[in-house]
Amino acid sequence: MGVTRRNDRQSWIAKSSFKVNGKRPQQNFNDKKHGGRKNAERLAHEWLTQIDADILRGHFIDPHRNKIPLEEFKEQVGIVKLNQSENTKAILENVWEYYIATNQWFVTKAIGSITSQDIARLIKNLKKEDGSSYSHSTIKKVEEVLRVLFRKAVEMDYILKNPVTTSVVSDWIPKEEQSKNIYLDKFQVNAIFKDFQEHSPQYAVAIPLLAYTGLRSGELRGLYWSDIDFDKASLKVSRQFNDATSKFSELKTTTSQRTIKLPQYVLNYLKQHKKEYKTADCELVFPDKNCKNAILGKNFKNRHLKPALQRLDMDMKINLHTFRHTSVRLARESGADLQAISKRLGHKKISMTADKYSELFENIDTELVERLDEYIAELG
Repeated sequence: MGVTRRNDRQSWIAKSSFKVNGKRPQQNFNDKKHGGRKNAERLAHEWLTQIDADILRGHFIDPHRNKIPLEEFKEQVGIVKLNQSENTKAILENVWEYYIATNQWFVTKAIGSITSQDIARLIKNLKKEDGSSYSHSTIKKVEEVLRVLFRKAVEMDYILKNPVTTSVVSDWIPKEEQSKNIYLDKFQVNAIFKDFQEHSPQYAVAIPLLAYTGLRSGELRGLYWSDIDFDKASLKVSRQFNDATSKFSELKTTTSQRTIKLPQYVLNYLKQHKKEYKTADCELVFPDKNCKNAILGKNFKNRHLKPALQRLDMDMKINLHTFRHTSVRLARESGADLQAISKRLGHKKISMTADKYSELFENIDTELVERLDEYIAELG
């Protein structure tokens, strides 16, 4: 162990006193490549001192292990975590395939050479075909996949530090996505609804249903007629349709499984929709001719929602999830409190609702004081 002269008398070999994974790390230092015999010897001793210190501190990474390309490492270990649902696994695999694996310059790099700057470059260059940035949620999914992969690399001693940091990712989240959600008012919702009644009547009731219940788009797609109780004016949320797997599946959390009371306005249009579009052999509320889910992401947005906005001269970028955000605004304006809204949305914690829609609840304390003043004024 230590630094010794090789038999070829043209280089030094430095070999650690400690074993890592059953082998002693070693490195050759050639006289010609390292500025002569004396300089090569000095560098060998410096390398050995550093390596032994790293091993003792638990900071040593086998240089042969961290040369594995990222895409190869991913194939070996996968990107799923324990206890993840099949839906989540499929989503993460799709994120890898469509947003990460397509960047060959990135996935072919040695895992040990990937830096935070590389992560930032990847995310900065994530663009749609029209040159616009992807949404906050898409970027966060890319972050999650990368974070899981590099965390595994750290745990398996391929790298020393995870290059995926929150600050690196958040720097490239579109500013408008960071600052606020997009909300429609009740008049805009009604205008879109009326346009759908004329041009896309089979989907028209989806607009007020989303806007006044806060359903997620996947929950809307998973609706069966048996989920709607017309006598009790309520809707049971018990499943979702997942775009990634093109299958129906269970909901994310127990709080997502909920019963929502329906406004009479929405209930009346649901009755009308059932009368016109319900078939004897299909339970889906929004089926296609083969009784498969008909409201599918981009297909629905591009064929129905975008044309409606264009006809109405509404210059805004929205999707089905916008109506979920809108439901919070409409419920808030109608006088609903934070707890009731959070329960309606199926959020796990009330703080989640407060944080996500903070701009809608900025004046909640002032409003409370005003109500208290009115209440106390009755005392005379």
